[in-house]
Amino acid sequence: MNYPAGLVVSKGPLPNDFSTIADQLVSKRFNGYVIQSIRSHYIEEGALFFRDGEFVACIAECLSVGKTFKGNEAIEFFLNQTRGKGFFQTVELTRSQVDLVTAFDEKILLVDKINLKDLPKLIPTVFSGKFEPEKKGENLLESYGLGELRNS
Repeated sequence: MNYPAGLVVSKGPLPNDFSTIADQLVSKRFNGYVIQSIRSHYIEEGALFFRDGEFVACIAECLSVGKTFKGNEAIEFFLNQTRGKGFFQTVELTRSQVDLVTAFDEKILLVDKINLKDLPKLIPTVFSGKFEPEKKGENLLESYGLGELRNS
């Protein structure tokens, strides 16, 4: 993911207490994004954008399996990533920079707004691998490294 470089105002390891982080950013009327990278079976990345302290856009992706989710569809993946092993950064931007990012890709905009009070209920208690390669029936054995069993 390539987004404007801004001022890194916080960073740290994952998992984190994202509810507390989000609460602080909302109360500060923050403009910018939280970006996180995790490593499970694959490297995943997610970014949640704030504009004047409101959640406005989200994207989650795993390039190694060719999957990208945007907007409301990405929130579940992003919140799951907060429980993974990796790191996050909170990057401050100007309000205009946030508007520019969302103007270039309107699909990342959140149509259904997220209430800060509901956020803790949306965050899973443990990380689960959500990005998985699509398995084809004829290659299932090979995908598990058991291709030689196919002709037995």
